[in-house]
Formats: sequence, C-alpha cells, structure tokens
Amino acid sequence: MNTIKFSKTYPKLWGQKKASLIHLRILRAELVSPMLIEYDTKDINKDYYPLPKSGFLLQLIFIGEYDIPFCTLRRYTEEKKHYYQSRIGLTFNISVEMISNANN
Repeated sequence: MNTIKFSKTYPKLWGQKKASLIHLRILRAELVSPMLIEYDTKDINKDYYPLPKSGFLLQLIFIGEYDIPFCTLRRYTEEKKHYYQSRIGLTFNISVEMISNANN
C-alpha cells in the first residue's frame, strides 16, 4: 500500500491512519496564503514545518478514513508530481515519523 509520511503530528490529520488521495495541485510558493501555511505547517506543539519561500509546491488533497478532508504541501519535483498523479484515487497509510530533519 502507498504511504504518506509526516515528520510530526498535525491537528489537520485528526488521528486518521488512512486516506484516499483525491486531487493534486501545483502552487507557486510565493502566492500561498498565510492561512494555508498556518493550516498546513503547524503541528500539535505549535511549531511550524518550514516550506520553501519560492518555486513550486505540490498540494495533495486527501479524504481520510473518518471522511475528514485534509491537504499537505510538499516540495515540488517532476518525479513527485508524476508519482502522486498516478496514485489519485488510491488509499494511503498515514505514517507519522518523529524526525528532526524531515525530507518530504
């Protein structure tokens, strides 16, 4: 099964352990709203995951096992874009791996 990894516990996940990828968007980092950054990067300890300030980001949109939607922003690469595009409609395990330097 596919796995989506998070380096911290995020409130947006609501403790869900599985989710279906329903959509993918490409965003300009410079144009991402502060509200989306707050939603996406704030963990349960009120720390923030750093996102690039320029270039492109992938926004992955999921519906979790409790039917609670959430999204996640990831650094853009062509490989990641193709990987996630090919998995739209599939279920992912949600893995929270507490690590100090996250590579998503």
